[in-house]
Amino acid sequence: PDAIALSAAGRLTSFADLDRRSSQVARALRAKGVRPGDRVVYIGASGAEFAEVMYGTAKTRAIFTAVNNRLSAREVLAILADAEPGVVVTDAPAAALVAGFSGAVLVTDGGYQSWRDSAPAEDSGETAGPDETALLLYTSGTTGAPKGVELTGRNLGCALHELHTDIGLDTRSVCAAPIPFFHIAGLGMLLAANLNGGNLLLEQAADMAGILRLLVERQVTHAVLVPTVLQRLLALPEARTTDWSTLAYVVYGASPIPLPVLKAATEIIGCKFLQSYGLTESTGGFTLLGPADHVPAAEFEHRLRSAGRPMAGSPVRVVDPVTLADCAPGGRGEVIVSGSRVMKGYWRKPEQTAEVMLPGGWLRTGDGGSFDKDGFLYLHDRLKDMIVTGGENVYPAEVESVMTGHPAVAEVAVVGVPSDEWGESPWAVVVLAPGASVSGPELIAWTRDRLAHYKCPAGVTFVPSLARTAS
Repeated sequence: PDAIALSAAGRLTSFADLDRRSSQVARALRAKGVRPGDRVVYIGASGAEFAEVMYGTAKTRAIFTAVNNRLSAREVLAILADAEPGVVVTDAPAAALVAGFSGAVLVTDGGYQSWRDSAPAEDSGETAGPDETALLLYTSGTTGAPKGVELTGRNLGCALHELHTDIGLDTRSVCAAPIPFFHIAGLGMLLAANLNGGNLLLEQAADMAGILRLLVERQVTHAVLVPTVLQRLLALPEARTTDWSTLAYVVYGASPIPLPVLKAATEIIGCKFLQSYGLTESTGGFTLLGPADHVPAAEFEHRLRSAGRPMAGSPVRVVDPVTLADCAPGGRGEVIVSGSRVMKGYWRKPEQTAEVMLPGGWLRTGDGGSFDKDGFLYLHDRLKDMIVTGGENVYPAEVESVMTGHPAVAEVAVVGVPSDEWGESPWAVVVLAPGASVSGPELIAWTRDRLAHYKCPAGVTFVPSLARTAS
């Protein structure tokens, strides 16, 4: 009970604290009229209050709903209108986002603490069934209005099993996951650290040098880092003189690790690497590229571009998106997945649920992919993002993966532009690594040594940063 569950600057939360406070939240929610099946929203930074409200909501058998605090007020109010929560908890910076909400709002730096602490610290004794909706996470809405993804206790338990068994989490672990908890990846690490008795750092660093100090000084054992951040960390001169002996695992996603980056990381850090691919609708990852697959040798480089192989209990197929016939190894189609991780459905949207759920419980991901003969899954971008040039299909993610391997490239986005000759041509928008220099023609020539020419960008635009949505 006295072990530390959550660490923030100047504030430590033990497991006993978390249990006591979440029981108080549960009793206070019940006093406000929240009943099983009602929704309770949290919107704010990833602090200890997030966990208190999440577990307190679970103790009332209500549905915890985490909302992106980077959205606009209009977007947030649209989500609240859809979820119809009984109570909204927010931190001070996010309070303005819910100013137009007519229901009960509690601010963590305001009345929340007194509201919580006025209730008894007694577990309410509710027991949820495994197929009841436990969690509601809203998608980013890139193809329309955000949809609430209903995840059950069974979904969460089965998804956590892999993190529970495969990455050595235990009571000695110190985890750093600078990913917002309203994302399934950030929430998954919070739950996995809590499940295994580990200490989850809530501290954030503003720059690469700060991230390096945080990882080392806090003796982090498990870190979630996207490949771009890993690449920038390794570029710091002090990275080569730092004692990395406590860092055992780096968990990553969003893009592959280029071979030069893996070689440098293996030489400098020497930890194990693990990548997973999944969706909110699949309760996070359902494929795994494990430590044994991260071999920094040229003959295994192709595997680094994969998303790994399907996890136990998560059958995955690649099918023709029209006929739904299975594609042969090497054939490209739509990735579909089934099993115990697949969502219950979209909240109050049966028609949209039916659009993505196929007979037999198969979920359409909307992602293009292919299997190789060894069962590794390769992603080829969103089907809607595919570029058709001269009758050939080009998947931006494949081109981006190759171009990110150039030492001068920090980030790249490949898009289709109109072409009188080919109908459409790939074009690269590139962010250079700090202090690096390369010309557009040099970068195109480098790419042509590694890809079919029709896949290579017809031109390059250099920009200081890539545009981003709230997600």
